[in-house]
Amino acid sequence: MAGKRSEGKTTTMTGADWQGILRTMDEAFADYLKGMVALRKHVVDDMRRKLSDRQVLPRPSSPPERPASGARHRRARGRRPRG
Repeated sequence: MAGKRSEGKTTTMTGADWQGILRTMDEAFADYLKGMVALRKHVVDDMRRKLSDRQVLPRPSSPPERPASGARHRRARGRRPRG
């Protein structure tokens, strides 16, 4: 049952009530987005600083050698019907 309770009786919420709720939700979401933008900026700045300070290890020029497998793996196929 949507509504306010005061002194034992139920009243319905008005359009102004919903407008207030939606405004509060919009403000909370805008604050969330600002926080995410600030976090992303912080992470990017930190990575740039680490790269410029050469604190990040360089990637190897080629992947490490893996011994070749003795058997090849084939895709399983359905059986052909006989007859």
